[in-house]
Amino acid sequence: MDSLRLAQLRFFCAVMEEGSVVAASRRLNCVASNVTARLRELELIVQQPLFLREKGRLIETPAGRAFYDQAREVVHKASALEHFFQPDVPRGVIRLGALDVALQHFLPQRLPAFMHDCPDVALHVLKRASYTLEHMLVEREIDLALTDGPIEHPLLESRLVFTEHLRLVVPGHVQTLQAIDWARTDVLVFNTDCYYRSVFESWMQNNGVAPRRIQTIESYPVIFACVRAGLGVCCCPDVMLPQNPAPGLQVMTPPDLPVAPVYSVWRRAGADPLLMRFVEHLGASGL
Repeated sequence: MDSLRLAQLRFFCAVMEEGSVVAASRRLNCVASNVTARLRELELIVQQPLFLREKGRLIETPAGRAFYDQAREVVHKASALEHFFQPDVPRGVIRLGALDVALQHFLPQRLPAFMHDCPDVALHVLKRASYTLEHMLVEREIDLALTDGPIEHPLLESRLVFTEHLRLVVPGHVQTLQAIDWARTDVLVFNTDCYYRSVFESWMQNNGVAPRRIQTIESYPVIFACVRAGLGVCCCPDVMLPQNPAPGLQVMTPPDLPVAPVYSVWRRAGADPLLMRFVEHLGASGL
């Protein structure tokens, strides 16, 4: 069986609304024989007579009236879809993956203005770790990532949006970096797909630091509670630090602990105008 075509439904609705094939042909700017042919095709497809033919006139059947109620809605929606995209009205769905630091501080300052200016753009925002975000971009599971960078990948492009500073958080009684007894100290960090963990592990290696063990805890509140209890130390970005005052904690800034730049990252082949407008908005005033 042939599939329904939108043109057939439009011809059918025109006849129902105009009352005759001739009137429908004028409205559709075509010959009457074309209208008649489309109606017969439609009746063959739905396997139901939609009109009775009497002395050259078409009279809709009860089945035709019921079919018209459905066809009219389809034709109306199709007509609306033809004008769905307008030059000055951005429309689309952007799938955004972001680090927790971007969700905590940066995006709350940037997203509301974009959503206000582009109300017909839907944003699907999720939180993931750095290496997971890169994988999701490559696999086309998301359109844009806010993650550490720059990303060096043949399929991806990136642009700096803000820079985060990393801090060493230790128990409150520890006054200096030199006072840390690393051989008896646990390091509390997120999983191995966390960029900040890799940065801190490199820093420890460069400084000849060998902690007793590295523990994986994917919750900053839990990590800070453990540090406050004297159970270890951690490395975290500024934005994730507890609000001052933070009794029981000491925040240090080793001079050689690298900063953590966060980039917008997208697929080179996926840089459509709407996505790039969003990228430009995020980078309009880096924090």
